[in-house]
Amino acid sequence: MPSVPGASTHLARDAWTSSENAGEVLTAGLSLRLSRFERSLSRFTWPTVDAPWQNSRLVMRDSGLEDAVSARAVASGQAINPTKLLSSARTSIAASGISAGDYTFRVTQSGQGTQHETFAVSVGKSDTWGTVLGKVAQAINDSKALSVHADVALQQAPFALDAALPGTGTALTLSVNPARTAQAVSVTDTSGNLLHALGIRSAAVPNGPAEARTRMVGATRQAQTAFFHTTGFDPGAATSLATGLHTFAYATGSGATPTSYVSTARDPDAATTLSAGTYKFRVAMGQTVRDLSVAVKAGWTWGDVQNAVAGQITAQPVSTWNAAKTAVELVASPSFAIPGVTADSRAVSVPSSTEATANTRARQLTVATAPGYEGQTLTLTDTQGGILSALGLTTALRGTTVNVAVRKDDTAADVLGSVARSIPMTTGRVAGGAMTETLPSAAVPGKNLTLAGRAATLTLLNRRLGEDLVLTDGASNLLGSLGLDTKLPGQDGEIRVDGAALASENNAYALDSGRLLLETSADTGAVLPLTVTRAMDSLQQLLGDVVSSYNDVRKYLAKNNGFFTTSLSDALSRPVSRNWSGLSDLGFSTTRSGDQLWVQNDRFWQHFATDPGDAAETLVGTPSSLIPAWKSTVNAIRTAGVASFLAPEDENLGRIAPRVSEFALERKNRLIDLLG
Repeated sequence: MPSVPGASTHLARDAWTSSENAGEVLTAGLSLRLSRFERSLSRFTWPTVDAPWQNSRLVMRDSGLEDAVSARAVASGQAINPTKLLSSARTSIAASGISAGDYTFRVTQSGQGTQHETFAVSVGKSDTWGTVLGKVAQAINDSKALSVHADVALQQAPFALDAALPGTGTALTLSVNPARTAQAVSVTDTSGNLLHALGIRSAAVPNGPAEARTRMVGATRQAQTAFFHTTGFDPGAATSLATGLHTFAYATGSGATPTSYVSTARDPDAATTLSAGTYKFRVAMGQTVRDLSVAVKAGWTWGDVQNAVAGQITAQPVSTWNAAKTAVELVASPSFAIPGVTADSRAVSVPSSTEATANTRARQLTVATAPGYEGQTLTLTDTQGGILSALGLTTALRGTTVNVAVRKDDTAADVLGSVARSIPMTTGRVAGGAMTETLPSAAVPGKNLTLAGRAATLTLLNRRLGEDLVLTDGASNLLGSLGLDTKLPGQDGEIRVDGAALASENNAYALDSGRLLLETSADTGAVLPLTVTRAMDSLQQLLGDVVSSYNDVRKYLAKNNGFFTTSLSDALSRPVSRNWSGLSDLGFSTTRSGDQLWVQNDRFWQHFATDPGDAAETLVGTPSSLIPAWKSTVNAIRTAGVASFLAPEDENLGRIAPRVSEFALERKNRLIDLLG
């Protein structure tokens, strides 16, 4: 059923056989005018009403931005500066002037709740001003709890970055995305006076309305969070994965991540399968390379092998039983450890290979980069005998390591559930879940059947600027077996404003110290004008366009009176009559025939100035206000179809010339020629 009363769902074909062209011309003319009316309604926006009202601002967008970029000017006194704190500005390559040493400081972010985190930064003797700022920025951006973004920016003219920052040079800025609720940020030195030495101060509080000017804006990329999902599996099918522990790693954040090598979990008392002899391997940590060796003896267990390898790396002597188990022997170690490398053997529970609910005791050796060395590359390499391969220390894992237990008789659903729970059990930054996928079924040969399959999902939560979720598969190829390499990568959104690129983690942007807010939903393909204007000028033009295009529709209906049902004109008039009290106060009047409108500008601005709330209520405040109601009416007319409002043909037969064939016209012309 049509949503506009009076719209017809069909046309009587026998009545229209002589005037189809006339009907098409009539509906085409009305459609053209409705399109103009629709466009003027879509462009109409309401200003941020400021006091005094002459400060009110309205944002005008190029038509190419309308479906991709929303924009709003914030009223005076209500803008929130996205930049919270700034350092002094100095030449980047100049000496920092800060004493070498270790410093700590705390950053607190509050809004709906309070979060704080303490950071450590080491300043070198020869560090430049830019180097120190970079270290502070990296520390803050590696935060696990805060959504504060630190940036090192160049100020080429005084107060260009912020009204609170004089001078020129490189400065540290701390900012918060405008879409986040926790907007308050404070900092405190906790050990040393690093932040004091950097001249950290609060950014300026934005006053006054948004600057009235045109900016060239283009959306070049949309932000998205990181999302992983496995292949779909029959949830009741047995898993093809081996019973035991399967290790992988995940990393979040934008900074450096630690490297780990995790061995196969083994019974520490079980005899090793390695033959007695000398085994050699190499450990490289950044620029440091160390060749090490272990002399495996008869009677050694896997626990002895793990301990001996760990002792070589950490320079810690270990003891083992002799072959007869009658005495303890000392395994020699190097005189000094490899800087930045740790080796630790820990107890783990491994699912039993014979009982579905039982566990066995085992130990797992982990060789990893130490805290503070995350940015350096750690590699382990066998050089003789293959002791690292025997232990399973062959795959470099990036980030936090996770074990997934696969038990005897586990189904695909069991494994998918374990994977989905594995990371969320160690961090609140990643959510695990499951999704249903339709899969082909081979239950009945020759039949095209389907079944409800299951897939596990991992999603990065509360994504911050520059952040991604990265998974690294272990030696058992758990992630590859499940197809967990299928993902939507996390990426920052980007817009270009007057040639400068701005990034956002959630497609929200703040310009003019927070007085102008933008949000993107699609790429624009080009930079286009976006203008902040004085509301008086723009509102008058926008409202004039709406009224003019409305009158154009009404003129067309009046000119073609009788060809369209009265329900069409009634539907267009209804939003006017329902809001007439407020429209009259705003200076609206009707023509003598009552079908067209005109606006007395003096009365409009007088009422807008004295009661802007009532003006907004009349024009845009609710779904029944004039502009939204007109939008709904035009949409309903489009849905029903313009042709459905044509009056029956028999009411207009005398006004439409009958159709004449080309043959009849030719015969008539010949008769005229013949008869003279």
